[in-house]
Amino acid sequence: MAAAGPAFAHDGLQLMNAPGALISDDAGSKRIDFKIENASVSDGDQVVAKLYRYDDNAEISQPSIGRYRVLPTTSSGGAQISVNVSLPGAGLYVLDTQVVSKDGVEKDSLKVSLAALASGNGSFSEAGVQTHFAHRKGVPAIVLPLVKRAGFTWIRDEVYWSDIEKTPGQFQLPRNDNEYGGYVRQAVRMNLKPLIELDFGNRRTYPDLFKGPQGFPQTQQERDLFVRYVEKVVGFYRDYVKTWEVWNEPEFASIGYDKYIALLKPVYGAIKKLSPDANVVSCGGGGAGGGPGGDCIVAIAKAGALEYQDGFSIHPYMSPYDPDLGYAAKGSPLERVNVSSVWPHLQRTVQAHPRPDVGPLKLYITEIGWPSSPTDAGLSERKQAAAAARTFLLSRRFDTMQTVIWYDFVDDGVNPGDKESNFGLLRLDLSPKPAYVAAATLFRTVGARKWNRAFVDDATTKIYQYGADDRVIAGWRSDADADPILTPAPIPPGRYTQIDWQGSTSTVEVKEGFKWKLGALPKYLVPAKQ
Repeated sequence: MAAAGPAFAHDGLQLMNAPGALISDDAGSKRIDFKIENASVSDGDQVVAKLYRYDDNAEISQPSIGRYRVLPTTSSGGAQISVNVSLPGAGLYVLDTQVVSKDGVEKDSLKVSLAALASGNGSFSEAGVQTHFAHRKGVPAIVLPLVKRAGFTWIRDEVYWSDIEKTPGQFQLPRNDNEYGGYVRQAVRMNLKPLIELDFGNRRTYPDLFKGPQGFPQTQQERDLFVRYVEKVVGFYRDYVKTWEVWNEPEFASIGYDKYIALLKPVYGAIKKLSPDANVVSCGGGGAGGGPGGDCIVAIAKAGALEYQDGFSIHPYMSPYDPDLGYAAKGSPLERVNVSSVWPHLQRTVQAHPRPDVGPLKLYITEIGWPSSPTDAGLSERKQAAAAARTFLLSRRFDTMQTVIWYDFVDDGVNPGDKESNFGLLRLDLSPKPAYVAAATLFRTVGARKWNRAFVDDATTKIYQYGADDRVIAGWRSDADADPILTPAPIPPGRYTQIDWQGSTSTVEVKEGFKWKLGALPKYLVPAKQ
């Protein structure tokens, strides 16, 4: 059975529940509402809906766990359909709804996904997501609660210069939440930490300037204007934003590090003057393509300019490879690009290039992510879910990053063949993908627990303990294609509650010689309360 797709992309049967409403904190009875044009409904038509649950391998299991029959209710605005489903427990579900004629012929259908999240209210202090409010995508009042509900604590976004200075010297910053840039204060009220990118030129207002790559400021006049934009933005948001990133993926091959440093210096000074306790993050991801070896900060160190940042960022994309094994690096100080090699390497890099009189710079992953399609590129929703959970678990293992930002939170489109449209943890209609549920289960289960020890840590299997007296044991197989198999797991004997990737629970007795059924998606063992 195919997975659900964006409900609003359908021309006939339409989902009427509010965006995001199909993600809840508990199981039980849920009402799913649909609408269909009256012209598409005839006497004797009925609606047949089947409820399916995902299994522990993030595949839709057969047979269905619920079957519902209802009659459409016609009105002037179109036929209304309501299906009351019962979710037996935490997990990710698909409701396959069909309009069937009295002769048994299917006239229309729609699949929607819904989730009841794992119990618990834990969060990951270093986990964040990229939002696109600066692109005017998504309603912050709807999207931000879904970020918070999953357990993320950071968001990364922008306030574009060209949108706040449309007339030279006149800046328009938000007077209320509904104006451009108002999302920042909304996030802070939810205890989400905004990381804001300061980037891109402003040719809309200054058509004779900013003609270089990305509109990057390359003359003194352009730098002065950019610094003025920075001063306006930082001065306005300084009570809300404590982390500023200078540019996004600078094209260093075209710009040159000297031009970047020439901008970084006055921007750093302007930010520190207005907000002394703010963190200024350099490198903007290390350039398009990732820069996992830290080449940007090494170049800045060689130029003697380390004092103009508090930390630096990279974008170590690895798709379609998994975060455990990654890919073989070329022209890099690393043999492979994966979490287990990049994170320690960057820590060694900042220790080898300390900021004078301050010490090592802070480390930021401001973009990392895996799309959920297309399948012909070796991608899938299952692989995306496995990559999301394992990236955050492995990152906690090394405990080097201020934040790890998943790119991105919501899909940018609905075309399953377009990789760039499918990086989201949620679909464009805000329905949950397996990756959203997997991340929420991880955060709610592990919470603030630090990495404690490894029971198994090899190229095939990871079994880690997080926390000490209140331990949670996480296990998975280090292969994005791994189906669950019985795997030797030398963990302390006892009675445990097992939690799978989607929050479903069972009881496990661990004895000597215990084998744990592990696959690509992490599972968790929590000692049962006596």
